[in-house]
Amino acid sequence: MSLVQMNVRIDDEVRVEGNRAFESIGWSPSQAARELWGYAARNRRSPRRLQALCELLAPEDERAEAGPHAPSPEVLRGPAIVREFRASQGLSPACSDAASVEELREEALLARWRERGLL
Repeated sequence: MSLVQMNVRIDDEVRVEGNRAFESIGWSPSQAARELWGYAARNRRSPRRLQALCELLAPEDERAEAGPHAPSPEVLRGPAIVREFRASQGLSPACSDAASVEELREEALLARWRERGLL
């Protein structure tokens, strides 16, 4: 494995505050960058996951300009809406073993591949 050094231009205030935030969870800036690139490499065949991360990391004003593919505030608040409804009806919280959106998406993709004879 070869190592590559990267140089990144970043505002000094953002760098200082970011370093403090990463230090609070025991990460170095290098570790944070390695984890980000690792996530991208692991999800290179799942562009939606990578796009979702990029949208999450984008500043608020850029999220507003993200266009028709950006989730609406209602969609982002969806899980909270469900929790509030269940609580208002005296129902227990949702099952913890329920599949995540990512798991459901992967299952649907695998089913589609099987239908097409790719698996």
